[in-house]
Amino acid sequence: MDVFKKHPLAAVLSIIFHLALIAFFVFGMDFGEEEIHSKPPVNVVKATVIDESKIKAEAEKLKNIEKKKNLKEKKRLDDLKKKRLAEEKKTADLKKKKALDKKKLDKQKADAAAKQAKLKKQKALAKKKKAEVAKKKKLADAKIKKERIAKEKARIAREQAGREQALRAMAAEEENELRAQAAVASYTDLIRQKVERNWIQPPGDISGLSCVVRVRLIPGGDVIDAQVIKSSGNTFFDRSVELATRKAAPLPLPSDPSMFNYFRILEFYFRPGG
Repeated sequence: MDVFKKHPLAAVLSIIFHLALIAFFVFGMDFGEEEIHSKPPVNVVKATVIDESKIKAEAEKLKNIEKKKNLKEKKRLDDLKKKRLAEEKKTADLKKKKALDKKKLDKQKADAAAKQAKLKKQKALAKKKKAEVAKKKKLADAKIKKERIAKEKARIAREQAGREQALRAMAAEEENELRAQAAVASYTDLIRQKVERNWIQPPGDISGLSCVVRVRLIPGGDVIDAQVIKSSGNTFFDRSVELATRKAAPLPLPSDPSMFNYFRILEFYFRPGG
């Protein structure tokens, strides 16, 4: 049965061959007995030899056909194997390519993700830096504004203080001026009286004569110059008043040294007896 499964054609031919031999021997012997006298034995032997050669030739032919068929089948199986191996290799290569493509794609995705993460990080850092710069600028601007406001307030305060000081100075000056005017008025009369006490009346009629004298003083009341700036019309009278003014030195002055500036150059009206 194994031989029949492996070589069905050869098995069939073999069975046919054996059946033919059996039939030959069975039917050949009967015919041989009936015609034994009509045909010589030599011819029977010869026929048998011819039949065996034909059978052998047929068997050889069948064997060659089977061999060719086996070779063809082997070739077909080899081709199928090669094709299968080629398909397997193609499938493996395709699988390998897919794996490489997937690996490449995964790497590209990973690189893209890393690049995106890097860009995101850079953007975050840039945003943070920008926020820090903006914060520093805001603080700097606030500081500058605060300093400017403080300077402005200080300037306003200085100006206010200066105005107040100026006002105080003006008030003090006005007060000093008033005091000085009062002092000048008061001491001018004292100076005139002392000058009159040292005055020597010149000869001639002097009734109704008067003049205005300008005196230059130094601290302590000493006279460095005395000059009639508005004449009485009488030269002798004018000279006598100038001389009396010099003789009256030191002239009376206020005890406050700050008042001297008002007496440095002094003008007074002189008229004997009043």
